[in-house]
Amino acid sequence: MRTLVVYESMFGNTAAVAAAIAAALEPAGPVRLELADARPAVGDAELVVVGSPTHGFALPSRLSRRAAQAQGADASAAARSGIREWLAALEPTDDAAGRPPFAAAFDVRQAPGSAGAPSHRVRRRLDRLGFRVVGEPASFHVGPTAGPLRDGELDRASAWAEALHGLVR
Repeated sequence: MRTLVVYESMFGNTAAVAAAIAAALEPAGPVRLELADARPAVGDAELVVVGSPTHGFALPSRLSRRAAQAQGADASAAARSGIREWLAALEPTDDAAGRPPFAAAFDVRQAPGSAGAPSHRVRRRLDRLGFRVVGEPASFHVGPTAGPLRDGELDRASAWAEALHGLVR
């Protein structure tokens, strides 16, 4: 199975979750791990996993990226476009066999029970584009805004990825 894991990360937490997901999916086949600032190109991926941090209970925007930079986020990350723009430019696509790829979404946000889960919005967009959406969106949690990830979240990300693989094989 060829997989694309595309993500946006300001403080490194979403990048860490994306890397854990990619590592868990690697035994099933090649995995491309890409930042969302690239032009959307699903290519021959059979599974597309999209991950985003949560800013103001939603997907990051140019304004929220600047605010994150003021809180210590990497300046180059704040200057890039992200998942919101990547999704806006994404077009429906088919895999090498002429079927739309499978897709799933995750987000990183503050503690469980906090409001906002942009992965649900990402999931709806992927569905509208004709992707074969699988599994429930997942939320992985950080302590304060900049993190770090809470204990066990990378293990949860790996388990979620393995469950996704079970749904698409």
